Amino acid sequence: MNEQKNLFLAIGISIAIIVIFQILFPQPTQVNNFQSDQAKISNNEITINNNEEIDEVDTVKDSERVLSENKRLSINSPYLKGSINLKGGVLDDLILLNYTDSLNEDAKNIRLFNPDGTANPYFIEFEWKSNNKVDTDLPTIDTIWKSTNSELTPDKPVTLFWENSENIIFKIHFEVDKEYMFHVTQEVENNSNKALNIFPRRTIKRINYPDTINFFILHEGLISVIDDRLEEQKYDNLAEECSDNEKIKKSYCNSTNDEGWLGFTDKYWMSALIPNQKVKFNSVFKHYNKGRDIFVARYSENESNIINPNTKNIFEGKIFAGAKTLEILNKYKESYDIVRFTDAIDWGWFSFLTKPISYAINWFFQYVGNFGIAIIAFTILMRIILYPLAHASFKSMAKMKKLQPEMQRLKETYPDDKQKMQQELMALYKKEGANPVAGCLPIFIQIPIFFSLYKV
Repeated sequence: MNEQKNLFLAIGISIAIIVIFQILFPQPTQVNNFQSDQAKISNNEITINNNEEIDEVDTVKDSERVLSENKRLSINSPYLKGSINLKGGVLDDLILLNYTDSLNEDAKNIRLFNPDGTANPYFIEFEWKSNNKVDTDLPTIDTIWKSTNSELTPDKPVTLFWENSENIIFKIHFEVDKEYMFHVTQEVENNSNKALNIFPRRTIKRINYPDTINFFILHEGLISVIDDRLEEQKYDNLAEECSDNEKIKKSYCNSTNDEGWLGFTDKYWMSALIPNQKVKFNSVFKHYNKGRDIFVARYSENESNIINPNTKNIFEGKIFAGAKTLEILNKYKESYDIVRFTDAIDWGWFSFLTKPISYAINWFFQYVGNFGIAIIAFTILMRIILYPLAHASFKSMAKMKKLQPEMQRLKETYPDDKQKMQQELMALYKKEGANPVAGCLPIFIQIPIFFSLYKV
């Protein structure tokens, strides 16, 4: 009888959890359709000058058509394929060669970056800006850059260069490794007779709300580690707290920092700007809407910098664009001393458990070559380690089951005297060395472990 009660109680609690979950975390319906319609209406955000970002609306085109409109510098590496638009020097075309959007034979590779003019543009700009009025021409989004080579590979770095009418030469040096890291250097050669108060700025832009899983235990959106502080914000939060329309913004929207990195993360992929960790930089997150939603993650450095005549300045930094593979993130963290770079993976509330579990599963994977088998092997290992707790739980429950007839007798003996019945029950537990909580406690201890395994 008690077993049936427990069964019905478990079913009732499960239904209650599902109902509460649906109320607190409703699944998106019409919103996504609206965002998709907005994407079809708009495209082509253009930075016209040094201070204003203006959005123009035109017909959305497919990626191949947009990519064919301007001359490009191709990117080819073992993990990446894409191109850099020589108009504006924008990194706006990147495909992940090791991943596809489905398991079908005709599946397409994951496209991380999309050029402006498509339904969901996602790209990185490299700019020079000034806090003062500059009486010389600076590169803009319409600048046509020249290239030292037609292809960027791990063995062949490339330099983009452009010279204005005053003999000031701007350069962008690109290097890419065999995985997902770009080393990008912006350089200015001031061959004029005037001092320049300009500084470099790098910007990741995502235009229109991206498709997300929208699951509460998984973060997708803004991500940064600034001065050893992890910041994770959904796109809705960014639109609300860092909007151009807001006079008072949250502290993370604009800050000056000593070290860190910033960008946008999806479930499996991420793009991140990694400044020179030896130089202070200003980080900015913002959202604005001039016909469509535009999400921005950017940083700049040396904003008070003066480049004197007949001198040159070099500004270094890195860009990560690819899959959030633990092994690769850890390698970059160690090689380039990038603070908490493995926290690009959403470890969740129980990070002290999810991290070692992830490392353990990856360790098993190295030997068996299959994540399904690796998870099974790890689960068996966990069951062995947790066996003493499980055994104690089963032992306690068996003892309580043995006492059921005596407990039932006490209930029948004292049907109207609850206090006396409780006293007799406690005396019975003490005499037999039983503890009704002991059977549940080991289970509660194991719940975070298996939730962390699910999270991983």
